[in-house]
Amino acid sequence: MDSFHCNISTVNAKIHQVILQMESFPATLFIAMGSITVITLLMLFLRPKKQSSLKLPPGNLGFPLIGETFKFLEALRSNKAQQFFEERVAKFGEVFMTSLTGHRTIVVCGAKGNRLLLSNENKLVVVSWPVSFLKLMGEDSVAAKIGESHRTLRAAIDTFFGPGALQNYVAKMSSEIEVHINEKWKGKEQVTVLPLVRRLLFAIACSLFFGITDEHALEPLHILLETVLTGNLCVPIDFPGTGYNKAVKARAKLDAILLSLIEKRRRDLKSGMASPKQDLLSVLLTFRDERGKPLSDKEIIDNFSGLLHASYDTTISPITIMFKLLSDNPECYQKMAQEQLAILSTKMEGEDISWKDLREMKYTWQIVQETLRMFPPSFGTFRKALSDIHYDGYIIPKGSKLLWTAYTTHPKEEYFTNPEKFMPSRFHEEAPPVAPYTYVPFGGGLRKCPGWEFSKTEILLFMHHFVKAFTGYKTIDPDEKISANPVPPLPVNGCPIKLFQRS
Repeated sequence: MDSFHCNISTVNAKIHQVILQMESFPATLFIAMGSITVITLLMLFLRPKKQSSLKLPPGNLGFPLIGETFKFLEALRSNKAQQFFEERVAKFGEVFMTSLTGHRTIVVCGAKGNRLLLSNENKLVVVSWPVSFLKLMGEDSVAAKIGESHRTLRAAIDTFFGPGALQNYVAKMSSEIEVHINEKWKGKEQVTVLPLVRRLLFAIACSLFFGITDEHALEPLHILLETVLTGNLCVPIDFPGTGYNKAVKARAKLDAILLSLIEKRRRDLKSGMASPKQDLLSVLLTFRDERGKPLSDKEIIDNFSGLLHASYDTTISPITIMFKLLSDNPECYQKMAQEQLAILSTKMEGEDISWKDLREMKYTWQIVQETLRMFPPSFGTFRKALSDIHYDGYIIPKGSKLLWTAYTTHPKEEYFTNPEKFMPSRFHEEAPPVAPYTYVPFGGGLRKCPGWEFSKTEILLFMHHFVKAFTGYKTIDPDEKISANPVPPLPVNGCPIKLFQRS
């Protein structure tokens, strides 16, 4: 296996060299393509005999170099990810091999496959991200760390994102959402949901993460974040003018801004002008692990970048898609409105929504859960095998890249009755319990999204203040498509709606 990995590294280097030649010398395109074909054939012949004797999962690696990446991305864009996996399961079974993002990838499907990867972190598998993605997200982010380093960072982040800590920020979040709706939505006959929600959620993150509330200061930060997020979707060629190169430069600028914020806050904490728990920046700067060691500046910066990314995507998508789903199911909207108005009726004039009130938004949360079931914010995540894994009659070799995905359980009849129907009641507390590892919009196990409770709080507060301001709405285009590019899924035109003001 070591010689195989060495040969693969040599081949990858040659392929990268060929790609650069293609960028610089278009006239040599056919020669370059011929070289790639030859290199790919050599890669197949260089595979050691020991591996060929293993009973590997069946599958199709697709085209040389690109594999089935383009087919998969197209399936996400056209909202056919379920079909992509079902076609291969029908042909090869619940565990199959493909090639995605330049890597041979073994996909394990269903609740059994989800359990294998999500419950065996640091035992059989560890998280695995492409190097190009880590360069933008941050090698020291909690999403990238493994083992003890991950546990320490997770503990630091949970001191802010845990339910106990979040209770301290509900009033501030609620106030910012109410002001936003009053200024940007009220009095308008028509709005487009997606861009407004994007601005709102970024403003909340900046306010609660590092205390920035000035709208003029937010705009350049927002542009930098969007550039970095866009770069994650580009071919990872760090060459001047490419989308990935622009994202790398934007990340460097973002880091410089965050570093200046860190230095200023450190001075303010020392002088007493800032408190240890006023926002995420203070929390991370004052955190100490079991040995009394603080986080490094790079760890703080990388985690800001990763958490901005995560909190942004995983909340924007469900809020925007909910407007489309509730428009198609007005009886669900009315039931949610009744729940929110009942909570509102218990409040005095000017009284804030409390953490206890959020716990009472049970039907609203069922709507959110069903939205996440039908349109999970991420298709899944990759892992790497720490040793040979015997699974379902096959051997998954050490070092293999694996993928679990919500699309092999969320839309399946065997796990959810009438899965194509929008049925929030399936998550009612008296409904039959959802089987473990079938509902995984935020992952599971040790690597469950640390910001999922934060996202839940934002969504519930947003829907409360929307119902408070409007009797209802109507989508302008009932047939608007949902597309992921590749994540998260979003209405292609941003979900324009007509508003009905509450008197």
